Amino acid sequence: MTTPLRQICLSAMIAIGFALPGDAGEFAPAVAEFEAEHPDMARSLSGHIWYPSEADGAEALLRGSAVWRDITGHLDARIAPGVFPVVLISHGMYGNSMNQAWLAKRLAAKGIIAIQPNHPGTTSFGRDPDQARQLWLRATDLSVALDAALADPRFADHIDPTRVAAAGHSLGGHTVMAAAGARHDVAGFATRCADTPERPDCAALAMWNVGADPADHDALQSDRSDPRIRTVIALDLGGAQTFAPDSLAAIDIPVLVLGAGRGDMLDQEIESRALAAALPDRMVSHIEVEDAGHFDYMGLCTETGYEVLKREEPGDEIVCVKGQAERQAQHERIFELIVTHLTATRVLPTP
Repeated sequence: MTTPLRQICLSAMIAIGFALPGDAGEFAPAVAEFEAEHPDMARSLSGHIWYPSEADGAEALLRGSAVWRDITGHLDARIAPGVFPVVLISHGMYGNSMNQAWLAKRLAAKGIIAIQPNHPGTTSFGRDPDQARQLWLRATDLSVALDAALADPRFADHIDPTRVAAAGHSLGGHTVMAAAGARHDVAGFATRCADTPERPDCAALAMWNVGADPADHDALQSDRSDPRIRTVIALDLGGAQTFAPDSLAAIDIPVLVLGAGRGDMLDQEIESRALAAALPDRMVSHIEVEDAGHFDYMGLCTETGYEVLKREEPGDEIVCVKGQAERQAQHERIFELIVTHLTATRVLPTP
């Protein structure tokens, strides 16, 4: 049910009509914080924007941790001259904007503005079941974050709104699929979970009471797509079974589905493989990254990260399995696949 990446991307970009590419070189990756408000409700966003700059000198520390390798960048540097494409990046369940900072930083060095909102209610520092219940708002968070960047005087004149992509890990993969037009299926998902309530996707949504109140159903099942998004990348997504099959069959933008060849966290049969099978053949490329685990799409762990988590948060140490040199090698593979996709879809200019 899949087709080669370049073939489907080239076919799709001809059909859809992407903007012509410009020149892109290597830049100094810079990072700044941003804040945004949903225009019609009390929902505040914060997060980070990574962007290309011409800064010189040493990078500064953005975040240090006993578990995660230091994240550094040129803090609040002036953006480089020019107009750049955008990748919106959505974190996973109880994650945050730091989880894919490794990816955002590398995209910035390639001449891409990467916008990483923290999704209220489902972050590592803000676990609010009532906000998490409003699952449909995660996709809208991406649109609000893009709107904020387009209105931000630091970035407004440097964003090409015709070259926007979205990438998300785990629940973030679910989020970007919703932003591409996938819709929740309340009745269908309930049926699929009836015999497997302990399955991770079933258990998580039940914990948050997603769909439990009929008053939520219209919003939950609504179309949250953003027409500015020209392609999406799902990074070992979770929650494929929540989607209405007809909404997946109708998606008309290129989708790169990257799975985990090691399959250490999510069942590929009901997640990435099922998603790829449900999408139109001409729009999807599905790749299971060999020996990659679910957490290889996150940052690098410190040498002591595994032991720290095993001691302080027993069970969480799984996030640091093969989390150093092996994960670095996986990052190289994953980044190459993403850049190939973004280049083929003309989000990233052809070298």
